[in-house]
Amino acid sequence: MKITLSLWDIAGQERFNFFKTDFFNGVTAVALVFDLSRPDTFENIDEYFNDLRERSGNIPMILVGNKNDLKKDIGEAISRAKILQKVNQYNLFEFMETSALENKNLDRLFYRLALISLLDFRGRLGEIVDSNHFRFKILLVGAAAVGKSSLIKAFVNKEFEEDYKLTVGLDFMTQDLEIQDKELPRETMELIKKSVKEFKKLAKKLYKREELEIGKINGEQKAIQNIEPVSILKNVNIVGKEKDKKAKKTRKYYFIIILIIIVIIVLIFVYSYFFR
Repeated sequence: MKITLSLWDIAGQERFNFFKTDFFNGVTAVALVFDLSRPDTFENIDEYFNDLRERSGNIPMILVGNKNDLKKDIGEAISRAKILQKVNQYNLFEFMETSALENKNLDRLFYRLALISLLDFRGRLGEIVDSNHFRFKILLVGAAAVGKSSLIKAFVNKEFEEDYKLTVGLDFMTQDLEIQDKELPRETMELIKKSVKEFKKLAKKLYKREELEIGKINGEQKAIQNIEPVSILKNVNIVGKEKDKKAKKTRKYYFIIILIIIVIIVLIFVYSYFFR
């Protein structure tokens, strides 16, 4: 089956924290990304995890240690035991090390995100394109400069961009891939088929409703064409008079309020002048 991944990268700088959770809705799977050479980015994972659980519920997540290529120069900055402890603590789907520079595990990462989206399939609005095509919103979150944008761009464009720029606000790209039906459990396939069937029924209802509304509009247009110009002018005049009445009432209301305010200001001034 065909899967379209909508890949979202939210900027990790603190100044964008005020709106980052606005994009958590409708997410099907998440990559919690940290930099293997910077322990502080690993500690930031807790905050993102808690925000996601609060806003998006129990969606599947993968822990991603990026910039694996730096390990040969700096060694292991974060112990494997500590990382696995985090995976178990939060019941994450798995841990994976990646490198956008060396194209390590990129296809595997995004294939896994697509797969766990199918395993947790809920048939929400926009996810079903047709019976054999699905669209999922995938989110990459983590501190600034951990390489989220680089992972997405290297996966989509199949090359690493040397000219690195921090994401401002958010970044968004799409990519298609294929998943074989045999890789999914029978229960998941049955759930998907059931959701597609319900989706088709709903689509038919909406289509019929739309046809009725279009027919109603066309009928009203024909009726309007048969109305004499004189009666239209009368209706316009009546509506115009009603609007004039409302406008006069509104102006009168505001005039009274302004007058009261002026009187109050004058009284305050007189009082402060004679009784100070």
